[in-house]
Amino acid sequence: MIDNALASAMLGAMRPPPIISPREFAETNIRLPSNAAARPGPLRLAPYQIEPLNYFAEDDADVLVLEWAAQTGKSTIVNAVLGHIIGCNPGPTLHVSPTGDRSKELVRERLDPLIASSPALRALVGTGYGTKKGSAGGTDSTSLKTFPGGSIAFASSFKADELAARAIRFLLLDETDRFAGALPGEGDPVALAFKRTKTFEDNGRRVLLVSTPTTRMGSRIESWYRRGDQRKWFVACPDCAHSGPLDFADMKWTPGKPETAHHVCPDCGVVHGEAQRRAMVEAGRWIATATGERGIRSYHLTELASLFSTMASVVQQFEAATTPEAKQVFYNTVLAQAYDASTEVELSASELQQRAEQIASPYRADMVFVSAGVDVQSNRLEVTFLGHHADQTFSVLNHVKLVGDTSGDAVWHQLDAAMETAFRTVDGRVLPVLIQAIDSGFNADQVVKFVRSQRRKSRSAYAVKGKGGFDRMPLVSGGRLKGQMQLLIVGVDAVKLAVQKALAIEQPSPGYIRLPDHLDEEYFVGLASEQLRARVVNGAPRFEYHRTVRRNEPLDCLVYATAIAMASPSSGGSQQAACTYTTQNVVRRVAQTIGGSIPTHEVTTPCVNIRNRLPLPARRTPQSPVNVCESETFWKVLRRGAILPWRRNLHLSRRSTLRQREASLLKRLSPILTLPPWIGKFLAA
Repeated sequence: MIDNALASAMLGAMRPPPIISPREFAETNIRLPSNAAARPGPLRLAPYQIEPLNYFAEDDADVLVLEWAAQTGKSTIVNAVLGHIIGCNPGPTLHVSPTGDRSKELVRERLDPLIASSPALRALVGTGYGTKKGSAGGTDSTSLKTFPGGSIAFASSFKADELAARAIRFLLLDETDRFAGALPGEGDPVALAFKRTKTFEDNGRRVLLVSTPTTRMGSRIESWYRRGDQRKWFVACPDCAHSGPLDFADMKWTPGKPETAHHVCPDCGVVHGEAQRRAMVEAGRWIATATGERGIRSYHLTELASLFSTMASVVQQFEAATTPEAKQVFYNTVLAQAYDASTEVELSASELQQRAEQIASPYRADMVFVSAGVDVQSNRLEVTFLGHHADQTFSVLNHVKLVGDTSGDAVWHQLDAAMETAFRTVDGRVLPVLIQAIDSGFNADQVVKFVRSQRRKSRSAYAVKGKGGFDRMPLVSGGRLKGQMQLLIVGVDAVKLAVQKALAIEQPSPGYIRLPDHLDEEYFVGLASEQLRARVVNGAPRFEYHRTVRRNEPLDCLVYATAIAMASPSSGGSQQAACTYTTQNVVRRVAQTIGGSIPTHEVTTPCVNIRNRLPLPARRTPQSPVNVCESETFWKVLRRGAILPWRRNLHLSRRSTLRQREASLLKRLSPILTLPPWIGKFLAA
């Protein structure tokens, strides 16, 4: 006779486990550890995480693509999928990370703490394979984890042998856009990993691709997203019920104040604050925007739709993204958009020439000053004269080519004559070249000689040298050129990008550059001669300028003329960065330092060879003001370095040169100062 209780128990033991959705299992059995989660305790999924997670276990599922921004919960979905495989749907699984170190980091810092804090997972991981007769054992390491009915292997995209071993049912590709480009003799690591799922292609295969995008040409996740049905998280406006994804173009804020960020409904124009945004996101839903290939479901989510971020945080990241590298990070990780910095500015020589206009004397009345940038080659000099206007626009007044051997003096005499050009404005003013930058990358000896000759003529001339890298400041003091004069370093990449953006402006507005129609086609080709391109270095894109035509001197000259203008007092630039002072400024500093009186009439003759120094602490002002030149403290201030460089240990020849500079300075001061006899005796000593 059959014991009903025993039979029931036997049948119960053989009964398959109940079908539990990934969401149910995750929120019931997964506990987030305190050392690896901001909110430890039972896992609670965000509304936009539920559908993609549940789809992974549906019968018609095949490939799941998540093109999501950072701070949206991608890792949570990956962890929940792994937990569901271990606890409810076991099978051979492969998880691929960009590198081996990233794979170990994932296991040690994310998965192991998660398993340790979740009893349902902790009881299963490490069992499943018999290692000895009569005993149950398994593996629980950083490269392999076993459990009853399956295993999870962790691989690197750079190791072909880890991607081409045995058949697998579940494939998880984490951060696919950071994978190896191609494996030697093997090809694309993603395609290689897909081959391992061929056995299960019609028998429950599941593939998950997760990543933020990179560039348009090289983004794997963007390509897979386009192959799917391209689902987006639609939210509804509480005022007009307009539905659509949150778009960064609908974000408004006060510049420099990210905390004022708000969303404006594109249909009714109602303003939504942070609380309204969160409510809209929580009530949102996924909507497919394309048909896509059969079996491929793709999802796109930006940080604007994340419950783990705020609008203020998004705006703050946008305002901080000022370099191509930073913008690449912003668009990739915040907006989940493929981005190419090279397409941010696309200049066409023909379009630049078509918008050229007549620029000739007399020039606009609002022109404030003129700067000049000189590019030095072996057989010629090229110089651009750039006019700066009060409305923050610019005008290329002329571009001149001076042909000749730059190792000789003749062509430099022509440049000297060109620098004597005066620019007459409509209101009758005559503007000389206020400041000039001379490229010192070629024939530096002649550059030193020319700059000195310009300074003897009271012209503000500086030797400059361009250095690449978007992390460089536009204009900073460098070393000494040939040990004889101060060199200014131009961060050419940053300035070049700013100039290209200015050239791309089509209508007059701040930053707009007017181009003259009297220059030939070669000049405009030179302006559009370089493009910004990216190359991958250690897995990250690095942006560099590359020439598209041989002659890029017009662009270089414009870059130098723009950069050196930051050193001009008329431009409002920093005196500390510019190393430029007028005679009145020098006298004012000395007078304030020693407590003397300040001359009332203005003299604007530039003082050259003046080393940049911070102002000295102001001394106590005497009760009755004294004339600056009647105080012997005047010269002591000069000797202390208030405006002139001085070192006691200088070589005698250097001291002699400095005395000549001091004498030149005092000669410049003579129109406004009556020098006492003791200064002459000092100079004669």
